[in-house]
Amino acid sequence: MTAVGSVLFVTFITIGVCSSYTVDSKELLLVHVISRHGARTPVDTYPKDPYINTTFYPAGWGQLTNEGKWDAFNLGREIRKRYDNFLGDFYDNEIYHSQSTDVDRAISSVQMMNAAIWEPKNGQKWGELNWQPVPVHSETLDQDMLLLVRKMCAQYDIEFRKLMSSPMVQERLRMNKELFEYLEEWTGNSINTFDDVQDLYSTLYAEESFNLTLPSWTINIFPDKLYELTSLSFHLRAYNDILIKLKGGVLLKKIIDDWASKKDGTIKPDGRRMFVYGGHDSTIANLLSALKIFKPHVPDYTSTIILEFSRDRFTGEYGIEVFYKMSVHHELQKMRIPNCDSFCLLKDFLRVTADVVPENWEKECHTDDPDFIPSEPIGP
Repeated sequence: MTAVGSVLFVTFITIGVCSSYTVDSKELLLVHVISRHGARTPVDTYPKDPYINTTFYPAGWGQLTNEGKWDAFNLGREIRKRYDNFLGDFYDNEIYHSQSTDVDRAISSVQMMNAAIWEPKNGQKWGELNWQPVPVHSETLDQDMLLLVRKMCAQYDIEFRKLMSSPMVQERLRMNKELFEYLEEWTGNSINTFDDVQDLYSTLYAEESFNLTLPSWTINIFPDKLYELTSLSFHLRAYNDILIKLKGGVLLKKIIDDWASKKDGTIKPDGRRMFVYGGHDSTIANLLSALKIFKPHVPDYTSTIILEFSRDRFTGEYGIEVFYKMSVHHELQKMRIPNCDSFCLLKDFLRVTADVVPENWEKECHTDDPDFIPSEPIGP
């Protein structure tokens, strides 16, 4: 055999071993899918909105559009394709659990995902309709302690107010004073914070997605200028470890607890293989922040985080792989947790995220200040 032939032979053997290891080395144990709802009609409006009296019939305000239904359904198809063998052919409530916020568009999106993931086969076919009911669970909004964390948390409010009064944020507000005044003039709304900009951006984005022509005053500011400040609003809401811990850290703690119970064989039901959660842009941004991989952006409709919990067949080590799909127009991308390998060992993951996972959320939220007045919850 020539020298070149020897090199090629060794190269092919190496590639073959690496490919085999990549495909067969890990045993997938548990999957968490967290997604934003599909495209929707506007949730809110502004006094000078030319569409303020639009009914958005037959959907209504803040509801999933036909495009949004298809996007959620196609996301379900992607999940089915990726995890076909892992899930099996037949829906089983011990294997699969779906949950959303108690908001119509989130519930409807998960219903559409479920329809694609669990098309009935053989004994589960019950009629001509190629669909079967799959439960979508939820918590009431004022008691939401997973996907929105809407329960009042004094320490979150205190920390966020401190951040908003900091020189850094005040300077950013001053830099955008002229833009805020421009927005106030044309919308008729008070625009004082980056959250106010986010509300306006969301309305304009929904109207444009619904094929409505935006007013001419938006041409020089939408989407770019408003997108930048809306991204900043998400970043500020999870700016430091305290804010992350008291919002996105709550969902991350639930996921970590699921991994622990799967690892030690105590998960209930014991056949559980997948959790699917339907939430909102803030759900995605806050969890990405807790995972320490958030880069300022606006999570789009059906943006999705997937966390895969596996065991290495050779070493016996447990670990996590994280994937993110930024929108319906983006492919699922593998993400890397800081200071961790791409297959992040569980022990390393716990070390990296320890500072953003609450131990006792109620206690960590408490304040002894009798004069404290909580802020109104934002979001849906």
